[in-house]
Amino acid sequence: MKLMRTALALAALALAFGARAATAQQAGPARTPPRMLHPAAGKEQCLTCHGPGANEHIKSTPAGHQFGNEACPMCHRPAETSPPNAVHAFGDAFANCRMCHVANSPAGAKAPPASHESFHVSICPICHQPA
Repeated sequence: MKLMRTALALAALALAFGARAATAQQAGPARTPPRMLHPAAGKEQCLTCHGPGANEHIKSTPAGHQFGNEACPMCHRPAETSPPNAVHAFGDAFANCRMCHVANSPAGAKAPPASHESFHVSICPICHQPA
């Protein structure tokens, strides 16, 4: 009799675990929050740039993120390495980064990675500091 109760308890646990696993699978895989693309030092006021409507060229926080600046690094880890410094100053002569920073640049400038394709040139100096 004791063996029968144990078998029934194990079967119930297996069913419950299977139902939980199926529900989790339907919800989709867990997503890791994206890393910060820039160092966090000196940029602790995240919502200045990433707040809703703060800058049309910078990704805003999702609607479900009703947190203050101090919460951002709890999920979003800073970049492991700093983006490379620019070898020139930023100013009128260098206002359009993609004039030189393109594939096979005649000036020898490095093309931005594919992950930067949707970035507007106005935000380059946020991560890439002048040398």
